[in-house]
Amino acid sequence: MADSIIKGDYITDSIKVSGLTDMGSIRKNNEDYFGYYIPSDKGIKENLGSLFAVSDGVGGNAAGEVASAEAVNVLLQEYYFGDYTSRIPDRLKNVFQHTSLHIYNLATTYNSNQKMKCTLSTLLLKNNKFFISHVGDSKIFLIRSNKIIQLTKDHSLVGKLVRLGMITEEQARVHPNKNILLKSVGDGPLLLPDFYSGIINEGDVFCMVTDGITEHETTEELNNFFIANNFSFEALKKLVNEINNRGGYDNMTIVNVVINKLPC
Repeated sequence: MADSIIKGDYITDSIKVSGLTDMGSIRKNNEDYFGYYIPSDKGIKENLGSLFAVSDGVGGNAAGEVASAEAVNVLLQEYYFGDYTSRIPDRLKNVFQHTSLHIYNLATTYNSNQKMKCTLSTLLLKNNKFFISHVGDSKIFLIRSNKIIQLTKDHSLVGKLVRLGMITEEQARVHPNKNILLKSVGDGPLLLPDFYSGIINEGDVFCMVTDGITEHETTEELNNFFIANNFSFEALKKLVNEINNRGGYDNMTIVNVVINKLPC
């Protein structure tokens, strides 16, 4: 997609998008990927909205970078040009399932892609509503009135342990099994994503991140950083530099979508 970028600010009359992906200080390649599409055609935008996606390859040498890029690009292509129902929740779910089947087929057909998997978190903005489809441990936050809330649920072992009250969020960040996913794109031929929806307010910021960000930044630290700075690309560079100074153990991706006015 032409609107898939790895840096910079993209500004319309209603939203501003800033995105950055970085390899980190340790990894030799980047298995993260993000993309988005904001239709320039008013009719398409009103009917289908603007779609954003973040993905993190799973499996190290098992073609994780192929999985993440394929997942994002196939999902964007299918959502806007595929033959699916116009009802948004069903369309998103069907496109997500198609994308997962595509990754699974690649993983089971080609030896070079064997066992490849990825996380996939998507955000659709349409008029005054948001819709989220999600699998894995990448995260989507909503920052509203300087308060941050995680909208997605981590499909990871440590995420489940935190929800059960068996470990704290701080313990989860250093847990020896923190990289174990319970659900990811490519696990099987049929995948049901989590689905969430809600109302957008002017001034809302949706923050989409892979786990390379939250490995070094707590949710509170992330919120405080953006309160002290802003949501621009320059702020994202500053944040990534800070995380690399803390070790930068993983690839990291962050995309901020700022709602300047409605409808978006």
